[in-house]
Amino acid sequence: MNDQPINLILLDYPGASLAAVAGLQELFTHVARLHKRDGMAPITLTVVTADNLPTTPPNAVILPPAFGNDQYLNPQRSVLDWLRKLPADCIMASACAGAFYLGAAGVLDQHRVTTHWALEQELQAHIPDANVDADEILISDGRVITAGGLLSWVDLALELIARLASLTVMREVGRHFVVDTGRREQRYYRAFNPPINHGDTPIEQAQFLIERTFTAPIRISELARTVALTERTFLRRFERATGHTPLAYVQHLRIQSAQRALENTPAAIDQISYAVGYENANAFRKLFKRHTGLSPSQYRQRLKR
Repeated sequence: MNDQPINLILLDYPGASLAAVAGLQELFTHVARLHKRDGMAPITLTVVTADNLPTTPPNAVILPPAFGNDQYLNPQRSVLDWLRKLPADCIMASACAGAFYLGAAGVLDQHRVTTHWALEQELQAHIPDANVDADEILISDGRVITAGGLLSWVDLALELIARLASLTVMREVGRHFVVDTGRREQRYYRAFNPPINHGDTPIEQAQFLIERTFTAPIRISELARTVALTERTFLRRFERATGHTPLAYVQHLRIQSAQRALENTPAAIDQISYAVGYENANAFRKLFKRHTGLSPSQYRQRLKR
């Protein structure tokens, strides 16, 4: 193992989650104790702000999540300049909204990255040269490591420990903090949140109609006629405004309704399938797993208390 000191920088930017900043400090303090105990290279995590950015390049930089604000949309210029000057072997890591800092600095271009599922479209719009995939809770792509979700800083820290220390240390940290060190997926938790204020009034009307009647069979011709559009024009404008075909839109609504039923009721899976609009329960099970990564029974087991 390399005996050179390992230095990580945690950037406490305006609006950063206090819980994440404090939690990362405590977690890496424990890692440092393990390294000292086992005679491994010293490892330190230093919290900095835009006012005291270090001149010595670190081994890794961490951008934590934000909490209850959107200040991450206006990154400090001095921080962006500092990020751009870091050497190519410095690991660039972010959780949730912290990705907007790395994106603004150009770090995420040509990389596959993630963020909180509710920020997926906004981040993609900010960094069109990146591939944003918010189904994943953690993506490691070269020197860029991104995590999605407000508490995904834990997943991010475990990945950094595995890479900079060892898998053995990472698993010992998991046992100490009683944290699952296996990989999770963000799509277990994401909600369907389609755009509704896109300015295309007939499509907005169609969306409201679909949301009231999604358990019934979908008839494209009737939807188009209701909002006074030809079927071809309706299909083109619907996908352009929402990012989904009408059929995919309905499927998302049905699966989301099924998720809520699995979380909050003891109803049988076949019963839920029928209630959300699927007469074939086997087809429903396959579609549910395609959307969430879990079977209905696995989903219920994972989220029930």
